[in-house]
Amino acid sequence: MASKSKLQKSSIEDRISGLPDAILCHILSCCTTREAVQTSVLSRRWKNVWASVPSLDLDEQKYHLDYVNRTLPRPLRYVLSSFPQFVNRLLLFRSPINIHRLHLKTTMTSDASLIHAWISTAVKHNVVELDLCVETPTEPHFEIPKSVFLCNTLVSLKLWLSQDVSVVTPSAKCFPCLKFLHVTVWCPDSDSMDKLFSCCPALEHLIIDGQVDDVLSYNINISGPKLKRLQISFIVHKFDTRSSNVVNYVCQIFVNADAPYLEELDIYYDFLVSYSLTDAKSMRKAKIDFLDVDELDNLHCFLGLADRVRRLFAEIFNVKYLSVSAAILGALGIKDQHLLPTFDNLKHLELQLQTCCCLQSLPTLLKLSPNLEHLVFENNTKFCADDNEDEFVHEWDAPEFVPVCLFSHLKTICLREFKGCPNEMEVAKYLVKHGKALNKVTIYTRFCEEKEMKLQPPIASLCLEVSKFPRGSKTCEIGFLTFT
Repeated sequence: MASKSKLQKSSIEDRISGLPDAILCHILSCCTTREAVQTSVLSRRWKNVWASVPSLDLDEQKYHLDYVNRTLPRPLRYVLSSFPQFVNRLLLFRSPINIHRLHLKTTMTSDASLIHAWISTAVKHNVVELDLCVETPTEPHFEIPKSVFLCNTLVSLKLWLSQDVSVVTPSAKCFPCLKFLHVTVWCPDSDSMDKLFSCCPALEHLIIDGQVDDVLSYNINISGPKLKRLQISFIVHKFDTRSSNVVNYVCQIFVNADAPYLEELDIYYDFLVSYSLTDAKSMRKAKIDFLDVDELDNLHCFLGLADRVRRLFAEIFNVKYLSVSAAILGALGIKDQHLLPTFDNLKHLELQLQTCCCLQSLPTLLKLSPNLEHLVFENNTKFCADDNEDEFVHEWDAPEFVPVCLFSHLKTICLREFKGCPNEMEVAKYLVKHGKALNKVTIYTRFCEEKEMKLQPPIASLCLEVSKFPRGSKTCEIGFLTFT
């Protein structure tokens, strides 16, 4: 039995070892680079396979967790980092084939010349995807190698940009083939933010996220003649500027995007960021959400916010798909809401509720969308009632005139996280009653527990009550879906 078991095991090993080098390299590319190197001890067949793997995963933190902390005695773990020696030997004995992907993350290495040399080696080997994160301060101050900006093979770049890492672009001919750029920032210097995105001739997808300080002024100029998708999510670390015991926040972060072929915009909105889009006539999809809903209680502290919101809406008027946080209209007074543009091309609207008072945004957005065909209405409020009372706060007032889209174009309505509180019931009843072109209304509700169960009516009675709503369309069907 033992010999038979060994024979089966040997047969399996022979099958794997008999695979072509290209397949073995593909398998090893799913491992960390250190794990790939370890396979060299398996047999003579595996001795040099690791050297031809086109992807390098060099994460100093993982290296210490997987190797140093498990093999070295505790007193020696932090005496000297062996990561630089490992990377140097790896690059020295690696075969001279191209490096398709390099993921490099340093957390202890402080020698900037070493990190610079590793990146330059990848560029010389025609790197296509580069993921770079330098977390620790280096000596001297670390500057992204100029060869990265001039690399003709680089298509995808992920960069962690902090105040300890600077960007100095060498010329106007930067990133000749770069199509994807994801930059995570942590209070970077303003010069790097200003220059990094100003020349991206082939860029199609740009993501900028992270944290910045409102005490610094940032002018982020994005120039992307081929840019199709832009995602921005900034957390602004706010510092109070007090005058007569009043807190005022002044916007000093300006994003200017010159992208005539931009199709999708995704903004996780911070109140201290201003957006300007140049000639965004090709935009078909936009999503605008809030970072911190708690700040909605202090909208008056954010000077000029109404103008920033109104300008942003004016620049995305051409979209066909819009997902918006309803509370964003709370930053606008009645006068500003009247100055909002009409979304003549809008077919699909998703409205996110954070508080019950956001319900008043629905009539405004319906009025601005005369050709709307699909409406998704999501209630993200935890409760629709006061914590100490069983009475619901009334925040819904039906508009004086029925919006054009309701009796002419609106075909489907989807109500998510439906809790059945009086405000929601009134909204649903209004939409079903006046939806002359409606074909389908889908209501998603969930089984609730504890306090929510006391506030929310039973599922069966909720379905029965909604099904009795008067319908403006004879072909309208109302469906219910429950989830936990």
